[in-house]
Amino acid sequence: MNWRMLWRQTWRFERPRLLSAQMQLLDRNLSYAFAISTLMVWLTAAMAARFVYSTWVWPWAVAVTAVTAACLVWRELLPRPCDPLRVVVYAHAVRVIAGILGLCWGAMAVLIVDPAKPQSIAIVFGMLAGINSGGLAVFSPSWPVAVVYLLCNMLPVPVMLLSSHDELGLWMSVAGTSYMLGMGLFAYHAAQGALQAIHIGFENEGLVARLRDQTQRALEARQVAELAQSEAEEANRAKTVFLASASHDLRQPLHAMGLFLSALALEALSGKQHALLTHAQASALATGEMLTTLMDFSRVDAGVIVPQTQTFALQNIFQKLEREMAPVAEGKGLAFRMRDTSLVLQADPALVEMILRNLVLNAIRYTDQGGILMACRRRGQRAVLEVWDTGVGIPAHQHQAIFREFHQLGNPERDRRKGLGLGLAIVEGLARAMSVDVSLRSSVGSGSVFRLGLPISQTPWAAQVPDMQDEPDLSGLRVLLIDDDISVCEAFSNLLAGWGCWCETATTCEDALRVLDTFEPDVLLSDYRLRSHGTGLQAVQMVRERLGRCVPAAIITGDTGPERLREAYASGLILMHKPVAASRLATVLFSLWRETPELDADLASTTNSAPI
Repeated sequence: MNWRMLWRQTWRFERPRLLSAQMQLLDRNLSYAFAISTLMVWLTAAMAARFVYSTWVWPWAVAVTAVTAACLVWRELLPRPCDPLRVVVYAHAVRVIAGILGLCWGAMAVLIVDPAKPQSIAIVFGMLAGINSGGLAVFSPSWPVAVVYLLCNMLPVPVMLLSSHDELGLWMSVAGTSYMLGMGLFAYHAAQGALQAIHIGFENEGLVARLRDQTQRALEARQVAELAQSEAEEANRAKTVFLASASHDLRQPLHAMGLFLSALALEALSGKQHALLTHAQASALATGEMLTTLMDFSRVDAGVIVPQTQTFALQNIFQKLEREMAPVAEGKGLAFRMRDTSLVLQADPALVEMILRNLVLNAIRYTDQGGILMACRRRGQRAVLEVWDTGVGIPAHQHQAIFREFHQLGNPERDRRKGLGLGLAIVEGLARAMSVDVSLRSSVGSGSVFRLGLPISQTPWAAQVPDMQDEPDLSGLRVLLIDDDISVCEAFSNLLAGWGCWCETATTCEDALRVLDTFEPDVLLSDYRLRSHGTGLQAVQMVRERLGRCVPAAIITGDTGPERLREAYASGLILMHKPVAASRLATVLFSLWRETPELDADLASTTNSAPI
């Protein structure tokens, strides 16, 4: 033990924060100590008066009681120990109070101890031992206070006994001194334990404060994240609404323009006029492809694509894409190669074709020299479809990002010839709809390869020879068109008249019902979005109810809003997206016309008000 440090600790108080905690522990039991001390004073006086016959015990008891009361009053006048700025004043005062109370009990030895009366020694030692133990328990949080109380309490006893020159007194003096040293060691360790507990308490308070601070920061971070997520969701909704509105508003005039151009192609034109018409149709087709890309993305985003799994020969899709894409690749000076395959797959052929078309178009856009290869390899019971290119390649850190919508590499100027940045997002969405994955292997300057794994069909499949027919003959077909765009109605009328059809138009559901008074259509075509918040679905149902039969119908839409797309697809009607190509329109009209007898037969099992 370092005695110099012990000596400093005996008289020097701790720093204000520690001292405040020590004094608060000490002050908690000080009032009870005063009360118990007073009770023990009168008990000691009664015992001494009964067995020692001392005349000083009652005056001593009165004096100690008065001193204790004065100390209690003084303690109430002191500043509170919880005030770190003034706790030193409180500590010095409490040390003086402890010394005064200790001296009061120490004076008992001088007044009562009589070496000739062993019972006086027993009373003094017994009472001092008890009161000293209790006092040290109260003052032990502070070693400087405890040591003053111990010395003032116990030191007079051995001194008094030594002065008696009696053998019993000598031995009792040694015993008293030993007891005082033992209690001093106990008080020191108790003070150190209290000090350590205070340190631990401070550390715990710090931990709690840091935990509270971290919790508060976590809550704030969560609120920021939730706000950011809410803003992102709102931005995504705004994007969807913008795409839907912009797509619809752009498709309307483009749809009318396409119909006018198709009607114009039926007229006798000069060579120059025919060339100009061809260029106009090519421009309209390019614009239509961009809007179709937006529509495909909206369909994926809306979750309305439901795969129609069936058995099909992959070679048919390969050949179709080769006929479409080879001229596009050759226009950029690229070689386009396709490896023949005999594999028969079990998947949705339309979605597979859309995925491959987007992958090939993406490869052509980002390849300046070399070529494109479309192939398929068998891997066990699965076929791996591959699209290779010798293009610029994709950095490794962009392999995930390129599948996000509107994300393009190397196109800061937003060159429309490089598309809208939706092709790979559509690919990823279609693959997800079919529960398959699209993988990528690429490095900068070395080209890329995209792979799509699909199951191979386990059932026999016989190749079907396509039914080669001329353009459908629509002569005599009676069509009712409902569209709130006058230019679209005019374009439809001109085109259908050129095909030999009889076409009546209406801009609202009410107009359509009035037309039915003098006209009974074979086929009904309706725009999805009508005036006064009406829809084509409502128009079809109203017309069918008026006619009392299930008129074949199709919906034409320029909307890309997810909710409206889901509703349109759920109707079960044929859905055509603006701008509608003339060939597609003719095929759909002929198909609906040809199915009329079957639809009329179905009416027998339904009511006139049956939902669409």
